[in-house]
Amino acid sequence: MRKLSVLVLGSFLLSSLAASAQEPLPAPLALPGSFWIAAGGVGPAEPDNTIGQAALEQGVTVWRDGSWFLVPFVGASLTTDSLGYEWNDRHPVTVGVKLQRRMGNGVIHAGGGVMFERDPATGRERHPTAFAGYWAGWQQDSRAHVGGSPFALPGSVNISSGLLTGRDPHNWMSYLTVQQGVTAYRLKGLATIPYGSLGVSFDTKGRPWENRARSEAGVKLVRAITGGAIEAGVAQRFQRELKSGRHTSAPVVFVNMWIGWNPSATALR
Repeated sequence: MRKLSVLVLGSFLLSSLAASAQEPLPAPLALPGSFWIAAGGVGPAEPDNTIGQAALEQGVTVWRDGSWFLVPFVGASLTTDSLGYEWNDRHPVTVGVKLQRRMGNGVIHAGGGVMFERDPATGRERHPTAFAGYWAGWQQDSRAHVGGSPFALPGSVNISSGLLTGRDPHNWMSYLTVQQGVTAYRLKGLATIPYGSLGVSFDTKGRPWENRARSEAGVKLVRAITGGAIEAGVAQRFQRELKSGRHTSAPVVFVNMWIGWNPSATALR
């Protein structure tokens, strides 16, 4: 937990540097939801392995006080890979509730619930879950994707921590990723963005595949779509195994898409 506290504090400091340049988030609405997919090379720790991920979440805002929101939700996610490693085979369904606070250019949340996924070690399919997270974007990230000023610095920080899979139900996992890009060229909503990123993951059980640090430098093409963005790119990824100290590097190719929605209650009446 000390590591997580340090990560959260560092992320708040990073995002606050750009808060003055960020437009306010949209007004809170009644049915927040999101869908995202990601596919690409795992990196040098798992050579020749390609991983695919998808997640869908739908919530209902049942209480609001200023920038605070209480959101019951249902979520489902899927992770799989081309080599069939057990640690990349996850498909939890979660029913829970989370408390969110919007913070200028980001959002912080924490919550809990019940997660449905079979644990191969015990055969149990229902587990308690708890989690916390933080996300922030800066420097007019959305405008960098669709047009506007000829120069922009889109970036983001993302933290996720909690009991995240029923396949390892008592293992608390934590992830942090910070990314910074420069919009080099823009044409009709398509942006070319060289970028760099840093990331770290760790857990309480000491799994080798969960305790890694990585950095990468690459370039991606980003296009805004209704409610989100789609991107594709290439990068050189450098990875360090935290338990063994082993260093490796390899090129990776990736495609990501994210869509979010937030229809108002009045729009549904």
